[in-house]
Amino acid sequence: MAASMVRGRLCRCLLRRTKHLEPGFPHTSVRNASYYVLLPEIPPDTAETNAVMRFKELPKFGSITPKDVVLGAAKLAIEFETNLGNHLEQLKDPQMEKTFENVFNPIEEISVPLNYAWRLAKHLSYIKGNEKFRESFQRIHSQVDQAKNERWISEPLYNAVKEVNADRSKLDTYQQQLLNLYLLEGHLNGIEISGSSRKKFIDILRKLTRERNTFRSKVMVCQNMFSQWVTDYSFVKNMSPAIISMMAADKQQPKVGPWQVTLQSQVYQAFLEHCHNRTLRWNVWQAYNSRAGPKHQERDLANHKIIHEIRLLRQDIADILGYNSFAHMSMETKMAGSVENVLTMLETYKNHFKPIAKEELEELQDFAVSEGFPHELQCWDVPYWRRIHKNQYYGINESQIAQYFPLSHVLNSLFKFCEKLFGITIKDESDQNDNSLPDVKLFGVYDEKGEYRASFFFDPYAHQGKMSGTWMEIGRERSDLHGVKPFSYLVLNLHKPLVPSIPTLMTLQEVHMLFSEFGHGLQQMLTTVPYSEIAGQRNVEWDALHVCSSFMTMWLSDARTLKSLTSHYQTGEPMPDEMVDTLLKGQKHMIGFDMMRQLYLSALDMELYISKEHWHEVMNRIWDDYMLLPLSEDDAHPCSFTHIFSDQHPAAYYSHKWSEMIAADIFAAFEEVGLEQTELVSAIGRRFRDTFLALGGSMSANKIFRMFRGRDPSPDVIKRIWK
Repeated sequence: MAASMVRGRLCRCLLRRTKHLEPGFPHTSVRNASYYVLLPEIPPDTAETNAVMRFKELPKFGSITPKDVVLGAAKLAIEFETNLGNHLEQLKDPQMEKTFENVFNPIEEISVPLNYAWRLAKHLSYIKGNEKFRESFQRIHSQVDQAKNERWISEPLYNAVKEVNADRSKLDTYQQQLLNLYLLEGHLNGIEISGSSRKKFIDILRKLTRERNTFRSKVMVCQNMFSQWVTDYSFVKNMSPAIISMMAADKQQPKVGPWQVTLQSQVYQAFLEHCHNRTLRWNVWQAYNSRAGPKHQERDLANHKIIHEIRLLRQDIADILGYNSFAHMSMETKMAGSVENVLTMLETYKNHFKPIAKEELEELQDFAVSEGFPHELQCWDVPYWRRIHKNQYYGINESQIAQYFPLSHVLNSLFKFCEKLFGITIKDESDQNDNSLPDVKLFGVYDEKGEYRASFFFDPYAHQGKMSGTWMEIGRERSDLHGVKPFSYLVLNLHKPLVPSIPTLMTLQEVHMLFSEFGHGLQQMLTTVPYSEIAGQRNVEWDALHVCSSFMTMWLSDARTLKSLTSHYQTGEPMPDEMVDTLLKGQKHMIGFDMMRQLYLSALDMELYISKEHWHEVMNRIWDDYMLLPLSEDDAHPCSFTHIFSDQHPAAYYSHKWSEMIAADIFAAFEEVGLEQTELVSAIGRRFRDTFLALGGSMSANKIFRMFRGRDPSPDVIKRIWK
């Protein structure tokens, strides 16, 4: 493997930003596979013959074949590499005057078509129940990724950017941010390193990639090794029909059994919540939390030594680049800005939520005892007893709740909410685009002047072969150079009703997911930034990426907003106030306990990349500080903590909590004027639109926050939001 490929592709895994990873999207092993497109010659495809290459149009999915995906994306990747290479050769000329336009415009010109094709290929691989589309995306992914990342390790480009940067005062804010992006990426990719240090840097990256992949593989092998068959229907009867069917040996008769318990997240969580047999719960919990641990029955599958190696390699990278630790290095691409700020946030939250969590656990223990449970609660007991406790005190039948959330009404209410808050209009324009996919709709987004801003495809229903989950992902970024506006893909996995007279009904959790993902989409679509590499959610700091998503879901804690989404599918009546109140209280059930779990994992992650202690000692110390239940001697959860050892969150697991803190501070601005004050709330909503939604990655999230709030964020605000 060429050194340039190693640096260009692998350095991006050090400090994940958002150029290739979209929010709320279900990531798979596709991202980490290595594939090469082997073509006998350059494909003859053109925009006239291949729809994948027609980036200025909205996609017509039905006319695209797996072959189009491979040939179109491969052709664009080859053209990208060729044109980029020619551009880099020109930049070597010392006589060439380096201006922003002649350095960056050629890259913008070739990036937008390639990104469009890559995103379209990925989208089709997830929604089409066709293995050939997944294979097509796997074939082109590595080539496209390599092509796009080559610019981060180009010395001629880096030197040209520095030359433009020397006269940055003449540039606008967007152009200065692009300069900042390229300079930082060059630095983090080791472009300033030379000689033996450069060789060492590349070797470390190779080793790190190998160890990360091995870590992930061992976790997956251990997870897939475990299964437990149960024959008593009472162990599974209270689970959702979908989960029971997933577990059943006979899918045609899911209630007959036997049922296979696996460590797949949906099955694992459902079993802990619904199985009344404590021994079985412990067995499944123990298997899950000892995956790839030092006591695993297959010693060759243990990850404890790999944890040590990954930590050392990441510290070596930080040393070479001049940082105190990998955690300090991580802060270069984070809104938090410093390790101290992250630790302060975690400590502030811990001090506030730990007493709340303690009270919650004491109440749960008393409740369990009153129900005949003779033991002290352990980790494998809490999911089961909290479900029963919540149902008894806040329980409303889920099917009864769903009757008030028909999809069409929820969607229209969401659009009206956005119209009032952000001054935008969303129109159904499905008749203007024949995408040839059943049930998929196209919506256009317009501003207050009636000018077109963006579009999004809405794909609501689950079907055979479609990836599970909910996400809203950018399909094409805004680019003024190309004269194109953004569009996104909004994907749900709702169950289509079997009876035509009954509309699609949503659970409250599904409503939350819709609002959450639409928050991402608003930032993708309402951008006013002219350059694709910093438009929408591109280049947004990792710990600010979920701010708009969290902000949208916080409105569901307001009784008026939640009630406005309801309309009984038969009577049209809104949900009764008592039921709304019960739902809101139920959402806060054991919120302190859940918060402490996430704070613990965040603190563990940070400490593992700051401290030189053995990981087991770090785990014990942080657990004692944050958690209220005893740590089982069988618990080796760091050995399967893929988020921080093999995926996108090393020294960044805290990011969701940071985004929630920022979102809570933003939401507090609306509460301060009174949520019932329509005109004042709308004025603040426009300000949010013109800052966070419009500016995205075009400037630091801290600067955008100060533009919106007039001050720096405060971790104390979230205490009031989650009171």
